[in-house]
Amino acid sequence: MYEKIKVNVTARTEDILLKDTEGFEFFKADGRTLNKNALLTRLIVNYHETFKQKEVAVFEYLKKTISASVYANKANLNALCYEIIGHINKENAAPIKEKFNHSVSIKPTKESQPIIDYIEEYMLSGSNLSEYFRNMFSAYASLPQDEREKIIFKPQYDQLNTIIKSGHKAFITTTGSHNTRQEISPYALSASKEELHCYLLAVRHNRCMTYRLSRIVSVTPLTNEAAFSPEQIAVFDKMLNFGPQFTYGKAEGESAIMLTARGIDMFKKMYVHRPVPCRIENNVYYFNCSYSQLQMYFVRFGKEARVLYPLAVRDYLLVFHRNAFRNYADGIKNKPSNPR
Repeated sequence: MYEKIKVNVTARTEDILLKDTEGFEFFKADGRTLNKNALLTRLIVNYHETFKQKEVAVFEYLKKTISASVYANKANLNALCYEIIGHINKENAAPIKEKFNHSVSIKPTKESQPIIDYIEEYMLSGSNLSEYFRNMFSAYASLPQDEREKIIFKPQYDQLNTIIKSGHKAFITTTGSHNTRQEISPYALSASKEELHCYLLAVRHNRCMTYRLSRIVSVTPLTNEAAFSPEQIAVFDKMLNFGPQFTYGKAEGESAIMLTARGIDMFKKMYVHRPVPCRIENNVYYFNCSYSQLQMYFVRFGKEARVLYPLAVRDYLLVFHRNAFRNYADGIKNKPSNPR
């Protein structure tokens, strides 16, 4: 039985590790309890080589620079370099002088134990295992979320990139209860504009599809070639420009939405999933993005936005708010016995 390793980190680093555990959907068998150790295992297995290379590169640079100006024997030179690196790592781990007063525990697994053994044998250089992982986790936490997703799901990401470059189809398995085994023609990998997630754009059954990287379990290359029609390429271009997480239905064209003065102010401030207008005329905003993106974004505006066209988006928002009104109206009729 492997012993747990306690790692002291800042509150920010711990918070990001917890958010990624939930955001990348690492749960235990009950489907509700977060499985943080599963995330940490993937982090160690997929990131240790990149992190090691960065550490070695800094060490070699310091060694070369110092030895060019000051004479020191090898042992003293190495010790000085390690001391400087240790100070740099500690500063980077707490850039605004936070305290390392939060802890995460790593339970080594059959997959992570050999890597942990290697780190303990060759990479500590005067520090201890807890400090090394503190530096690794802090470096990981400093990256944007979509870059962290690429690390946690590195095998899938690397395999998909290889297949896309080869121009072949792929067989993927995904999480979910339906269509988890799929043959696809992968087109591109792209991050959302908000740098929240990385998405695979692909064709399946002649439809342009989008898959979140964190929900792709496995990737297998196929020998048959992928092909894309001009219409499919045009849709993918829109997805890459406006947001890869949003799919397009048939014959989706221009949309027009009229905003109030407050709606215009809301549009400026609400960044997440915000569509990019192709033009603005007074208080009317015109879009060429996915209808689903408009629905998701403008449903929050209420009376501050009115869809001029298309009818599909206007009717969606109308039904949404009508149902919300009915729900609250029913709640008023059936008040709880002890309202607060």
